[in-house]
Amino acid sequence: MTTPSHGGSQFLSGQVHQRRRTILTAVATAVLAATAAGGCASSPATSVACDSPGVSADEIRIGLVYPDNGSIGTALQAARSGVDARFGLANAAGGINGRKIVYDWKSDDANDEVNDKIVRNLVETDGVFALFEATLNADGGANYLRDHQIPAVGLPIGSVWADPAYPNMFSYPSLVAGGALPDVLGRFVRAQGGSRAVIVQTYSTTDQGFSSPLARSLAAADIPTTTVTYNTTLETPAQFVRGLGETDADVMVLDVGSADTPAIVAAAKAARIHYQTIISISGYSEETIKQYGASVAGLTSFSTLTPFEANIPAQKTYLAATTSYAPELQTPTQDVAYGTYIAADILVQGLQAAGSCPTREAFSDALRALRDYDADGMLAGSVDFTKARQSISCLIFMRVNDAGTAFELVPDERPGVPSQTRWCADNP
Repeated sequence: MTTPSHGGSQFLSGQVHQRRRTILTAVATAVLAATAAGGCASSPATSVACDSPGVSADEIRIGLVYPDNGSIGTALQAARSGVDARFGLANAAGGINGRKIVYDWKSDDANDEVNDKIVRNLVETDGVFALFEATLNADGGANYLRDHQIPAVGLPIGSVWADPAYPNMFSYPSLVAGGALPDVLGRFVRAQGGSRAVIVQTYSTTDQGFSSPLARSLAAADIPTTTVTYNTTLETPAQFVRGLGETDADVMVLDVGSADTPAIVAAAKAARIHYQTIISISGYSEETIKQYGASVAGLTSFSTLTPFEANIPAQKTYLAATTSYAPELQTPTQDVAYGTYIAADILVQGLQAAGSCPTREAFSDALRALRDYDADGMLAGSVDFTKARQSISCLIFMRVNDAGTAFELVPDERPGVPSQTRWCADNP
């Protein structure tokens, strides 16, 4: 892959980021050892009928939930393709103990009450084994799923996925879901020669963005911060950056939308305001390169997912799977499809580990015993599902090259680090 087509370093940091700022982030080879508490016994190569809901002799039925309308639905429309790619790959390899993974899908209309209703319907009427949710509103039916011990896996774009009160719900850490960000961002800033940061956030009376976790990560590395607000309705980027001269910051961190990021960076460069580094939660996209080029050289973004510039084998497997099983997906490198594929891999891991006659309890127990999961390298850091609360232990940083023609990975060049691609926290 050459240039990325992500809307930002975190999920949906483009159009959905501007509407709701709390939204913003492969075949794993390890097979868990777990004993199923199922109602029958069979060898792994033999598929037989089991007593568990949604499990037949030849199928395991999953309930898929995502919004299929409105602006949120548009932003998440690639989610189904990511699921199709991962399930298609598993089924082509013989399924789970001879059973194909199939799903029934319903739209929750991006509404909590509808989510609760359709989750109940999928469980009680359609009889699915587990849920996969690619929606902002998974908290709608979360209490029902927890109370009935129904496992759920999903895209980490809601706080419920980071809430230890829901041990039946599985995903990977993200800023969007409220994952803690240790000193990794501050350590990166120190390595770039930075010592003081100004955090720029978009003006809003209701949205909080990500300024607080960013500031805490910087503070953990003894980087003091000042937060300023950019009001797009009252000032142009050029007018705004003139006011930045009042700060003594040598680092700028942008917690703004994908359309504002390159404009502010270009304006700062035009005003000859120098920073040791400019870091943004958004702007990592092909559109940034095409529209702004060298005027945004040095703009750095970060991700909890491994960017496609890394070109690792698991990404090649993913791209091949989208071609074979989700041919409708026009841009397979986008965040939603890529991240959904990884989340779907977590579900596949649980099914593989739950035994020849999987039960919901065995599925959840197996995933809760899984350590060091990184989707075969597609996650920037590994996940330890034995912990009730996840933190973002590693990030990968991408910077616009000097010519403004592409993003390049920023290596961690400290001697002895496990990976130069990943920047990991000293104090996770």
